[in-house]
Amino acid sequence: MLPSIKNLQYLVALRETLHFSKASKKCYVSQSTLSAGIAKLEQDLQIPLVERNNKKVVFTPIGEKVVLQAMLVIADAKGLVDMTKIDFLESEIIVGTIPTISAYILPNFLRNIEKAFPKLKISFVEDTSDNLLEKLKQNKIDFAIFAFPYDLPDGIGGYELLRDSLCLIHHKDRKTKKINNEELLLLEQGHCLRSHVMQGYALSEKQISSFSCSSISTLVAMINMNLGVSFLPKIAIDFGVLSHYPNVVAETHCQASRGIGIVFRNNNYQVTNIKRIAKSLLE
Repeated sequence: MLPSIKNLQYLVALRETLHFSKASKKCYVSQSTLSAGIAKLEQDLQIPLVERNNKKVVFTPIGEKVVLQAMLVIADAKGLVDMTKIDFLESEIIVGTIPTISAYILPNFLRNIEKAFPKLKISFVEDTSDNLLEKLKQNKIDFAIFAFPYDLPDGIGGYELLRDSLCLIHHKDRKTKKINNEELLLLEQGHCLRSHVMQGYALSEKQISSFSCSSISTLVAMINMNLGVSFLPKIAIDFGVLSHYPNVVAETHCQASRGIGIVFRNNNYQVTNIKRIAKSLLE
């Protein structure tokens, strides 16, 4: 007998929480219902998926593989439901975006969407690139606004729309553009802007400061105090992130750039419409 989608959802929730009570709350069912669903799934597949004891939940090796396949099955099932929508451009969609883009590009993007697709409703999820790719693979978002280059996993496609320069910023009293050892301020690991700066300007690890920043605003504030130098996307500079920091200067000649575009599931039958929506980033 084929396993039910509902029981596969129970299994994925259990893997995400590793706790029967938390998983049942996530699925809006009782703990006994979820436990029975997992047991039925094991019966259907004729193999143990989970080892249970009073302290923790441990997945068997085959259970780990089944979870990954279950995520794909659930994503495909959701895609099947989406296929029945009368018009994707009149539906409700969820778009992922990374922090180094969202604040500077979303206002115009939304205004353009309202003009071009007035019946389309969009909500946004902001997260790191890796986390957004996981959400995309699990069909939790329809597409994500991304920065390139990025090593995309199998099944995920990219569509670059524009280039965004990466410009050196420094304190106004600094006389040289040379970046000394431990002087380069960057965002924390996990932000793709960090790798784009390193790749675009062929910088070395020894030039990186021991301090890292959680946001662009923190990074700019540190440079305003003459604690180092960094590189900012031009869209952030044009947006006015330096307007309240008179001590910070941005170089107008920017040698490197990153791409801005979208990523999506290759098997999403709405790819053509997704690209139509994404072109609103250009206007």
